[in-house]
Amino acid sequence: MDATALDRDTRRFRWIALAVAVASLAAIVSYVALHGWSAFGSLAVAASTVFVTKLSIFGGNIEDLRFNPWELGLIAWVIDLWVSCALLAGLASFERLPFAGKALADANARAGKTLLEYPGLRRLAFWGITVLVFLPIPGSGAVTGTLVARMVGLSRVASFSAVAAGAAFAVLTYAAVAVFLGNQWERLLTDPLVLAASVLVLVAFVAFAWLRVRRALQRG
Repeated sequence: MDATALDRDTRRFRWIALAVAVASLAAIVSYVALHGWSAFGSLAVAASTVFVTKLSIFGGNIEDLRFNPWELGLIAWVIDLWVSCALLAGLASFERLPFAGKALADANARAGKTLLEYPGLRRLAFWGITVLVFLPIPGSGAVTGTLVARMVGLSRVASFSAVAAGAAFAVLTYAAVAVFLGNQWERLLTDPLVLAASVLVLVAFVAFAWLRVRRALQRG
């Protein structure tokens, strides 16, 4: 990515981060205005709980709070947006450090150059991060998705967008399962077959991506 494109990406990311912050603040103020300051404590508890685990969207750990699965899913999604924005902003500073930071910046630059030369690989990388964030595999959330996105060469805006899309699909799926399956959700999500299927999907995607990358590089 050349200097002009990098500056453009940085400006766009700053506007996105500002929009996330302003929209979140407006939502919190509106919620407190409607329900009073006492409701702010419940919102903070719900946010803390879904931050620890998205399984809280099913309500098992916060039954006393007045949030339905869709509302908890929205809270979890917004938190993932915050996490991704914070990490991307922090990585920008980290990449200025002399050793580890420079190594990460160089790796991102090399991978980013390859993605620019092969648009198909760029789309593949984007959807790969989306799938990684979406799948219910331990350690595959917004933090991992954001870090991997930068390592494979995605820009800040593309990294944020991929994580946001994957997190949205995840919380929508969790909320839908909670609403439509009721008490059967726990048996479904703790089923080893679900985890095995998720791992298989990820492995299959990685294998497909590797074949696409190798074919594109050989063709180039």
